[in-house]
Formats: sequence, structure tokens, C-alpha cells
Amino acid sequence: MATTAAVSAALLLLSGCAGADPSDPSPAAADGNSVDNCGMEVAFESPPERIFAMNPGAIENLVALGVQDRIIGAVGDLERMPEDVRREAEDLNIVHPGGEDYPSSETILGTEPDFIYSVYPSAFRQDGGVASREELQDLGVQSYLAPDRCPDRDDEQPLEFDEIWTGLGEVAALVGAEERAEEVVAEQQETLEAVRAELPEDVGDLDVFWWDMGTGDGPTAGGCCGGPGMILRELGVGNAFDDLPGHWSDTSWEQVVERDPDLVVVADFGGQDIDDKLSFIENDATLRELRAFREDAVVELPFAQTTPGLQNAAAIETIGAHLAEAGTE
Repeated sequence: MATTAAVSAALLLLSGCAGADPSDPSPAAADGNSVDNCGMEVAFESPPERIFAMNPGAIENLVALGVQDRIIGAVGDLERMPEDVRREAEDLNIVHPGGEDYPSSETILGTEPDFIYSVYPSAFRQDGGVASREELQDLGVQSYLAPDRCPDRDDEQPLEFDEIWTGLGEVAALVGAEERAEEVVAEQQETLEAVRAELPEDVGDLDVFWWDMGTGDGPTAGGCCGGPGMILRELGVGNAFDDLPGHWSDTSWEQVVERDPDLVVVADFGGQDIDDKLSFIENDATLRELRAFREDAVVELPFAQTTPGLQNAAAIETIGAHLAEAGTE
């Protein structure tokens, strides 16, 4: 992780090579575009040409907008992205595979970006991220954070698809891809409508346990207000842990047993994650007798489909297909 000293050194490096005037960090956008993002003005006189994508979600959104040729550096593991994204992003300059940390500030800022885009606020930490957004703006480097992750957003406010689509539209306005954003949103809306049309009438009677991570020490469940909660609401099913705050919350296996869900959605973090989780259930005499596990009412989703973003539509398709098939049996 980058230290504060490393951030300062990287900022000095960038200030020596950036074309923007640090004394004018937020130029008037009379001939360009400007958005208010998490209380900060992001403005360009002309669309940015050197974009750094700080996470896989940022890569996916930029590819969806058709501006992958302007990505000069990115963080993420292409092998864990959807095939269509991998195909379009195969020539990207991937400077770090992602995961628990980010590349150094020197590495990121050494690519001389004019725009840094992240779907997670951790990217803009002074310790461990590239730099604060204020530091970047002082150097004429604009940044954008997905609006559903704004620091001042209430964690008790349920996430809605409109927030994800609004964020895509704002990035599209900044990079000059508004028409493509409208097409992507329309495609997503059609997907959701098609899935809902095939759901059983009694789907609202079902309760779902969204298992994010955790085994012996207890699971982390999808709570009221993040991606899992949003997906389940869109499907019209109940969230067994809707009473828990935030995107994800720690709970206990005793609570899972007590709530006895009809369906379990399991996030797959890759590697042995799914095998380890299901093996844990199989080796627990109580958990393996829960209805959902006994009847194989389990849906596995790659983690990327469970965190807020465009891939949530694919998660809805997968869960919806399971519900529709179960409803015909």
C-alpha cells in the first residue's frame, strides 16, 4: 500500500509532467461537460483522453461506453470479467490485478492520467489509494466515484438500479458517450422486465439468504441496502436478513437456522471459495438439513455480479431463471 510520503512523491512527479494547470483545477465547462459528483465538481472542456480505471467495475463501465481505447492504465483481473469485456479489454495496460490493495501512487500517476475513475471510495484514500480527490483536483486531474459509494451517502438508504444507471450516465457525459449510455440502460431495463415476466406469482412468499462470505466464524449476509438487497427487491422476493444494516453485515449460523430460508445465493470469490463453503455446509449436521441446502435451492454467483454495477442484471437473470424453473416443478 502507498504511504502518505509515497503519495506526496507521486503527486510531485505528476505535477512535473501533467499538462493541466494546477492553479485551475476545475475549468469552466462552457464548451464541455460538468457534473456534481459526491459534492465535488468534475469538469472537462473536452472529453478526457487518458483515463485510469481503478477497479474492474470501472473497466466494465468504460468498455460498455465504448471508450476502452482511452484507458491508459487499469486495475483488475481480466480473467474474472465477462467474456465480452475481456474481448474488448484484452489490450489494456493492466498495472495491477486488484484484490486487497491498489498499485502504488507512483505507478498510477506515472501513466499521466487526466481522469481517474473508481467504483469504490478506497481508491481515493490518502493511505492505500492513489490520493485524495482534492489532491488530484489540485493537480488538474479529475476523478469520479460511483454515486452509490459517496462518503456522505446514508448506509441505511436502499440502493436502487437508478443510482447505478445515473452514475453510468454521468461518466458518459464526461467522456462524450451519452447515446451509448442510453442504449446500455435501455438494454438493462429490458433484461429486468423480461426476467420479472417469467417469475412465479407466489415469488413474494420466498425468503432468500444471501451468503457473501464466512464459514466457521459465522457468515456475512446481504443486508438491507446494498447490491444483494437491491437485486432481491427487483425480483420481488424477501431478503431473510433485510433487518441488517448496510450492504453486507455479519450474522450467525444460528440466525440462518432460525430464519430457514427458501433459497440461498452464494457469492463465489474464485479459487476454492465455493467448494470450501459448500463443504462446510455438508460437514455440519444442522446446516445441511436446512430446506434450501437439502433441496439444492442454491444459486452460485461470481462476486462481480453481487457488488453494485452493470453485472447485477446478469445476477437477476441467473436467480430469476432458478425461481422460474422451481416454480414449474
